[in-house]
Amino acid sequence: MARFSLGERKFYYYYFLLHIPITLLIDSSVVVPPEYHPASKLVEWHIAQNNDFLLWEKPNWLYWFVVIELVVQLPLFAKFALALRPSQATNSQEKDEKLEKENKLNRWLRIYGLNASFTTLICMITIWQRGYHPFFPTQPLQIDEKIQLLLVYLPTFLIPLRLCFL
Repeated sequence: MARFSLGERKFYYYYFLLHIPITLLIDSSVVVPPEYHPASKLVEWHIAQNNDFLLWEKPNWLYWFVVIELVVQLPLFAKFALALRPSQATNSQEKDEKLEKENKLNRWLRIYGLNASFTTLICMITIWQRGYHPFFPTQPLQIDEKIQLLLVYLPTFLIPLRLCFL
């Protein structure tokens, strides 16, 4: 990849591989009812541990963000991971083909980065503006509790945001 260092390429390879189970086990809980969700206990633990009122509340806008994640982003995670695996081009024709594929890949990575960082930014703004304790909606989160929850969301803002600048 022309604009990724070898270390970044490896980082994003593992990021996309890791994001597949996170999407399936945590994020999907917004659209899959708890009685059908295979990791509902893990989601409950996360909500209680991090005061993640968004996963408890499941607002309509978040539902649609997660639908997009499951339908569009999840298949892209596999595609991105495959494309970011280390590979060797041996002749100039293969190098030209590889460069063309990387240019297409960079476009898709930027689109993903824009979408993922924007949706997470909306979540972070909501946390800061109206964060409350799940199960106790009248009890607002304290500043340190908001910061703790924001730190959970921060990587899924910053890591995709970097992709916007490929």
